[in-house]
Amino acid sequence: MTNYASKTSGATIIRSKTSPSWIGSGRVFWQSLPLMAYMRPPEVILEPDNHPGNCWPFPGSQGHVFIKLPVAIFPMAVTINHGVPAAAYHADSISSAPKDFAVYGLQEEDDEKRTLLGEFTFMPGQAPGQTFQLKNEHSGFIKYVRLQVLSNWGHPDYTCLYQFRLHGDPAHDGDARGKLSA
Repeated sequence: MTNYASKTSGATIIRSKTSPSWIGSGRVFWQSLPLMAYMRPPEVILEPDNHPGNCWPFPGSQGHVFIKLPVAIFPMAVTINHGVPAAAYHADSISSAPKDFAVYGLQEEDDEKRTLLGEFTFMPGQAPGQTFQLKNEHSGFIKYVRLQVLSNWGHPDYTCLYQFRLHGDPAHDGDARGKLSA
């Protein structure tokens, strides 16, 4: 499945509509080893490299990221990757994983009307990359997507997002599926 939320395809983060990055006094740990002592930008979620510690941390258990897609698409599925193989999970990596999240589609950056494409739960300890089928599949094309993390698995300071992928079909001029429906 083609990933339309990848940096290499031309997707970009709209920083002014994205949660700030977590800047903590400590470090991000994996199996009690410090992996990250500096802030990672949200753009890391658009990259394919998801080794442990290469994530975007944002403060607390709730946050959001706003992504401009390289082309308008008819969204069909999203993939969340937490980057840590199930056999290597540690309490810190599980608790900082996103839990409940929602995905919204928009045709324009400043659209007041955003369409809920689905709400899902990421299950750490299963596959590090989990794909979720969208509810409003082919309801219309989108050019922007908002990923809203609603909770994590218990970490009090931050949530760590490794990779977000968006799958679908590119929109073509005159395509009958056209506009989003609310």
